[in-house]
Amino acid sequence: MEINTLVIRENKNQLYLQYPISISHKSDYLWYSVSNRYLDLVTDLLDGPLVALLIPAMALGEDIYINGSISKRLFYNLSKTCQILLKQIIPSLKLVNIYPKEVKTKKHKASGVATGFSCGVDSFCLLNDHFYSKVPEGYKITHLLFNNVGSHGRKNEKLFEDRFRKSKNVADKIGLPILKINSNLDKFYDGYGFQLTHSLRNCSVPLLLQKGIGRFFYASTFDFSHIHIKPTYDIAYVDPILLPLLSTEVLDVISSGSEYTRVEKTLKVAKLNDSYDSLDVCVDPESAGNCSKCWKCLRTMLILDI
Repeated sequence: MEINTLVIRENKNQLYLQYPISISHKSDYLWYSVSNRYLDLVTDLLDGPLVALLIPAMALGEDIYINGSISKRLFYNLSKTCQILLKQIIPSLKLVNIYPKEVKTKKHKASGVATGFSCGVDSFCLLNDHFYSKVPEGYKITHLLFNNVGSHGRKNEKLFEDRFRKSKNVADKIGLPILKINSNLDKFYDGYGFQLTHSLRNCSVPLLLQKGIGRFFYASTFDFSHIHIKPTYDIAYVDPILLPLLSTEVLDVISSGSEYTRVEKTLKVAKLNDSYDSLDVCVDPESAGNCSKCWKCLRTMLILDI
């Protein structure tokens, strides 16, 4: 696999961040789109596409050649430790070598603090701790991200847009910018579903933006008592161990929320007025709202009722 330097194209106020790649000897593009108002956040480092395509490369057993620069810390962690961890939870993966053209150590850490926001219990709980509450300087959320990297289904742009509008309503209410990030990343993950790979997919986005984002909080799914390293269906079981390995010298990637049980998280969210007309916990793959019938809806309703 080859990953080449960033090409930026603009169309109708949207930036298209295109990374020409070669995979299985076929040429293709990995792309992300974002509003052109956020151009100053975009880095020239290839850390984002490297993290995005690490699992696809390991699935194929292809070494990764990077025709550009990556962060030294990320290169060190992804070359060995991170891959061994990924093989523990996805045994079909193969260890690969990473050959960057250049390894850099950036020194300027940006002041932006971001998190993904889907209107779920996990993301509202994270906002409770890092936006509504008092935190040390540099730990309060300044930007929200809403990504289309596989969670909305392939080619389901309408669902992506419908869900984004719900998150944007909350962002507008609390006065935070929300970046809508679209991508074709999911096309490279045949055979490896979103739930098994979401951490690397989503963390590739702030790595693209580390020129303006210096800290990224990723909402946990499980509390510490459930964390384990073994073959699983959900990569979130290893997030507190995996996510620090995706950090660079200028971007801290932090798992947040494993200190709480599901009940404790739900009770925290129940005290946030902003969640009352926007909380969305549904697992219906075609829904932009709550069905009140799926297991996540029922679980949340039961906790609140008790």
